[in-house]
Amino acid sequence: MDREPMTRERSELITGLISMVIAEKEPAVEFSKKELREAEAGFTEVELESLREQGFLKEDLETYLTVQWFVDALQLEDVADEEYIRQFFNNARKLDINWFYDNQYMKEISVPKKKIGNFQLGTATYAKGEFFQYDFPDFSTVPVVPKVGFFDGKITFPSIYEGVTPWMSICPSEIFSMEEPISRAHGRVLVLGLGLGYYPFMISKFDHVNEIVIVERQKEVIELFNKYLLPQFSHKEKIRVIQADALDYVKELRSEEGFAADDSGRFDFCFADIWENQVDGARAYRVIREHEVRLPETEFTYWIEDAILHQIRLEDEEG
Repeated sequence: MDREPMTRERSELITGLISMVIAEKEPAVEFSKKELREAEAGFTEVELESLREQGFLKEDLETYLTVQWFVDALQLEDVADEEYIRQFFNNARKLDINWFYDNQYMKEISVPKKKIGNFQLGTATYAKGEFFQYDFPDFSTVPVVPKVGFFDGKITFPSIYEGVTPWMSICPSEIFSMEEPISRAHGRVLVLGLGLGYYPFMISKFDHVNEIVIVERQKEVIELFNKYLLPQFSHKEKIRVIQADALDYVKELRSEEGFAADDSGRFDFCFADIWENQVDGARAYRVIREHEVRLPETEFTYWIEDAILHQIRLEDEEG
């Protein structure tokens, strides 16, 4: 194992490669109860306590063994230092399927298999023990380490596809990364990007959110949402969807007159989510940020803003 402290750049490279492995190979491992009993019998209490003290055994033994299998499969000890691997273990989570299905959207919204144009509603799955990224890395730390997890059983989650390509899914990374912007929503809210309507669904339940205007470019996505999903929303009367390009729409917002494009009244809050990741989000983020100064009455928030800011810093450094 490389014992030299890792630089930010190297840790980011390794983290990026891990993301590629997860996306392309969908690695998974499942231990039987017998295998877990046999594995536990192979550890002394002193060894287990040592793993806990070192930060490798954070949860139960199944989590440790599953993550260790993934570390071995990646040959991570050949390329990463001990601190990176320790944080990799610390960040790893075994998620409870009951926690996932207890989410309000999962409990209340049924996503049928329906298609309009090239867009189709449906579902995707994670097998028991299948690794995924449950949230974005913390780019403020060194090393930069991914947050990977797996479920203690098979789960099915809502998705929308463009052709055969997943366009958007309500998976753990979506839930975790939206917790903070959901908690901040208030008043009259502008949402840039529709997807499956997870964000507007969640904030529509707040008494302090009185209206939600969603801007979406794809006509088929709007039709699928309005026909099959919105009718199931318990507070659908708060929600209206406008077909428009989000960046063009923001340009038309006027603070002094207090109107927006074909809309009336100012917005108290805006949440932007029109990108897939931080790389393609950097350009749109820059454009929207330009309008914040002239719209001081609107609080702007952005999906995965920390990751986007990190991407922008990289781009600026490269010139």
